[in-house]
Amino acid sequence: MYFYLIIAAALVIDIATKIAIRMHLELGETTEILGGGFRLIHLVNTGSTGNLFHGWGRALAILVILLTGIALYMRRQGKLRGTYMQVCVALIIGGALGNAVDRIVYNHVTDFLFFSEAATMNFADIWVFTGLFLLVVRQLFLTFKPSSTQVKKM
Repeated sequence: MYFYLIIAAALVIDIATKIAIRMHLELGETTEILGGGFRLIHLVNTGSTGNLFHGWGRALAILVILLTGIALYMRRQGKLRGTYMQVCVALIIGGALGNAVDRIVYNHVTDFLFFSEAATMNFADIWVFTGLFLLVVRQLFLTFKPSSTQVKKM
């Protein structure tokens, strides 16, 4: 159940924040929050990360929907085992679907969290990045974890 709740929460947060940005900031307009400690800027991206595949917004959305279907099928088949794996995949799906909604409705993605000139993103991007980062950390841990026989010899 938590798997679908994470997906739903990720979608709601992403879509609600994008709506708020579109309602309160003109395209290209910036504002500072948290006492000037963080900047929001209303930008659009017609491609994917780094504006790759410029202009392919709706095609990317279809790809995301197909990949989401595959992930949900794999989960149903028991291929995504354990809470950690399911949380990671739910974050990735929630973020990917959040950007897919933008791509279907607007043929672009609304970005607004300004980290640097090279990195402005939205919550969907953060969910996808977090899910992938946690999967990589887990894989590194499993790859470099000493085996139980090595631990006993120490």
